[in-house]
Amino acid sequence: VPHGVVNDRWGSTTHADYKTSEYQFMADNEDGGAWENCRGIGLSFGYNQVESEIHSLSTESALRHFLDIVSRGGNFLLNVGPTASGEIPEIQKKVLRGLGDWMAINNEGVYGTRAVADIAPSDTPWVRWVKKGERVFAYIDAVGAIEIEVPERVKKLSKTRILGGSAIEVKSAGNKISMTVPAPKVAGPTVIEFSK
Repeated sequence: VPHGVVNDRWGSTTHADYKTSEYQFMADNEDGGAWENCRGIGLSFGYNQVESEIHSLSTESALRHFLDIVSRGGNFLLNVGPTASGEIPEIQKKVLRGLGDWMAINNEGVYGTRAVADIAPSDTPWVRWVKKGERVFAYIDAVGAIEIEVPERVKKLSKTRILGGSAIEVKSAGNKISMTVPAPKVAGPTVIEFSK
């Protein structure tokens, strides 16, 4: 396959174009080169009739997992497990629809982006960062007033807007910015674009 790529599933001593991690395992493969995290919506790669919502990602947790991977420079492979008749279970459809609804509004802040080395992620509030050319995007999973530590170059980007929405006021004080994040239109993090 002249235009194909090969993963590392043949073992570490053979050729691979990119490395893989699976669920939370083999995280040492997420080393900054080309890598991909793969996982199922549930705990199985195939259909498992005893899996319920407690065993599965929700739309929100799938988006956090996906955006964390994107912010670290990786790709995400999300597996579904169809039934014997080829149907995708409703639990999995719900997550896929939620991802699709979120991407319909926010894809500009995902496709073609790269990791940002000089902006640390945060878990309180949950924030991840990516860039595309001169633009910087923040994935923010919080609603209401928030404060985030950022480098000077982000504070110098004067235009801020919510993808799929309008401008958002951002205030700067010292090495931090603050804003009030409205409730998102669809489930999942809000994406804020910073540009010149």
